[in-house]
Amino acid sequence: MKTYAIVSKQDEKSIELSNKMRIELDTFMTYDEAHPELVISVGGDGTMIYSVHKYIHQLDEVSFIGIHSGTLGFLTDYQKDEYLELIEDIRQGEYHIYNRCLLSVKMGDVSYMALNEVRLENNRRSQVLGVYINGDFLETFRGNGLCVSTASGSTAYNKSLGGAVINSGAGLMQLTEIAGIHHNAYRSLGSPLILDWTHTIHLESQDFDGAILGIDNLVFDLEGEGSIDISLAQQKARFVQYKRVAYIERLKRAYLSE
Repeated sequence: MKTYAIVSKQDEKSIELSNKMRIELDTFMTYDEAHPELVISVGGDGTMIYSVHKYIHQLDEVSFIGIHSGTLGFLTDYQKDEYLELIEDIRQGEYHIYNRCLLSVKMGDVSYMALNEVRLENNRRSQVLGVYINGDFLETFRGNGLCVSTASGSTAYNKSLGGAVINSGAGLMQLTEIAGIHHNAYRSLGSPLILDWTHTIHLESQDFDGAILGIDNLVFDLEGEGSIDISLAQQKARFVQYKRVAYIERLKRAYLSE
């Protein structure tokens, strides 16, 4: 890889780290923000998600690597004090590529992709949703909303909802309820539903007023009648791995280490 770009969290610590890295990297690479081969995310998982969306239309040409200077670094391989190690690994050029699955989100004529999750939420009133899987009716959901996450996103909002943690390499998506209503008049599945790439989730409602559609860090207001289709995308996000960081080690580092 000969060209690179840095996407930094906009805090003093991350900007300072980015500047230090640029001084070193510019000795053997070319900085090209428009068309980089390697994108280095400096921050936390939110910065990595922002990086992927910034280059969402160049995913066939771009690979991502992250260095952690934020509050959560599940998607990053290096800690902030390992930046010289990262630079040397890039210089040596020995790596392999692994792919993270994305979600394809279609709403009318508009389509998006998500690295972590898609969430349909309504905090003003109970949201009623018809849920279909591959065209077959599953349930009528009533509650605050639903979250569909990738394996990568299973450790994010999905985890806080009680969803399962899924190995990031798995080609799976997970449908999880957000404060579902369960009593003798209304009842839905009440547990996370894990699906593979052969499935499409169709959500429809006669009234989206007050609801929002969250696609990773993007948020859109919804209103009126409509429907949303969610499936695993054919396109994937390419991540560079210079050193092996075991999945269990990532879990421990992010959630269990003191």
